Amino acid sequence: MHITRYITALCALCCALVLSAQPQVKWLQNVHDFGAFDEDMGPVTSTFQLVNTGTEPLVIVAARATCGCTVPSYTHDPIAPGDTASVDVTYNPAGRPGKFDKRVKIETNTHPAQSVITIKGVVIGATKTLRAHYPIEVGKLKIRNTAVPFGEITKGRTKTAFLDGYNQSNDTIRPRVEGLPEYIDVNIAPKAVPPGEQLTFTFFYNSAKNDDWGLSTTEATIFGNPDSQEGRPVSLIAIVNEDFSKMTEKQKANAPRIAVSESTVDLGRIKPGSKHVAELSIDNYGNDPLIIRKLSCVDPEISVKVNKDKIKHGSHARLTISIDTSKSTDSSMLNSKLIIITNDPQRPQSSVRIVGEFTK
Repeated sequence: MHITRYITALCALCCALVLSAQPQVKWLQNVHDFGAFDEDMGPVTSTFQLVNTGTEPLVIVAARATCGCTVPSYTHDPIAPGDTASVDVTYNPAGRPGKFDKRVKIETNTHPAQSVITIKGVVIGATKTLRAHYPIEVGKLKIRNTAVPFGEITKGRTKTAFLDGYNQSNDTIRPRVEGLPEYIDVNIAPKAVPPGEQLTFTFFYNSAKNDDWGLSTTEATIFGNPDSQEGRPVSLIAIVNEDFSKMTEKQKANAPRIAVSESTVDLGRIKPGSKHVAELSIDNYGNDPLIIRKLSCVDPEISVKVNKDKIKHGSHARLTISIDTSKSTDSSMLNSKLIIITNDPQRPQSSVRIVGEFTK
């Protein structure tokens, strides 16, 4: 029993001696803040100092940054006990306006083997960079574009879209958004944007609150500050689709089926400024009622109406297309597309092309 205790104590002592007889790294500082500086200054460098507080030589095995914009350099020579060494970390701000926070992992022959040093700061973007990244000016605020695309949204669901911005001024700004419809909300982060820093507008599109179908476009205005009168309109664009995924096989078998009497209305040669009317038939050869969700055409010279938006089995609706060529933006030809959105799961979107050639 005594021999066992003696051996255990001896092993513990040996382990302690082995652990104490090794290098130890102590960083004099592990974070450096460059503060705000101009991109035109070029790469900036910070020096991190370390001390070997152990009893054996210390070796820096590797230094790895989280991205190519950050480059560490260090000595490969052993560092004797009690000696100091340094690791230089260089950050290249070219094309990277805004706030940054970069970590560098340092591998040494110590236990534990890994330690982390950090650089951070704010890059005040150069004019050329800002123009490329944020070409749209809204007073002291710059934004990336004037369109916010949500893409396709299934009816009843919510989808997010993002718009990035940048504070190009020397003051803190507090952007705001006005004119949003009830089905779109926005979150601005951060709400107070320091000089030279970025922000993100996060828009939330709730299609359950919107009666529109297909291509849905609305507009809101962004301002750089609460008291600013200098705003910039942005378009919020989504494509709202009906959700047919939960239909049973029986419902699919009884679903409405659309048929449009013509896929093209060809007016032939027409005089500029003339008016025309075309009538088409929309038939339902399915069992359940066919519901016309939306009729749309982006061209101003085309207007449409239908005599009913709910078509029973075996029945039809009359679609009237009115063309006023005086509103056409093209002086050589007419080439418009009418979109018909219905609750037909096999063909939820149908189209009719309206064409003609203007005479001189």
